[in-house]
Amino acid sequence: MTKKITTALAELIKALGKHAEIAATPDASVSKTERATVRVQKAATAYLSALPAKKRMANPFLGVVDDRIDDNLRATLEAERAAMSSKEKTSSK
Repeated sequence: MTKKITTALAELIKALGKHAEIAATPDASVSKTERATVRVQKAATAYLSALPAKKRMANPFLGVVDDRIDDNLRATLEAERAAMSSKEKTSSK
C-alpha cells in the first residue's frame, strides 16, 4: 500500500473507533455524536481520494445501507440518485 492510503486508512480506523466509543455511551450528547460522524465522513472521503484513480477502483462504501431506512424510502432515494446521475451525464456531454 502507498503511504497516502495507509495514512488515510489509519485515520479512518481512528475516526470509526472514536465514533463507536461515543455511540456506545448512553448519555452522549447529540453534538458530540454529530462531530464524531463528521470526522468519520471526512476520513472516509480522504480514504476514497487516496485510492489510485487510474485503477478505477469502485467505491467500497457504495453498497453500505442504513438499515434504519425502510425499503420504500430507500427505493425513492435510489431513484432520485439515479435521476440526478443521468442529468449530470447528459449535461456533461
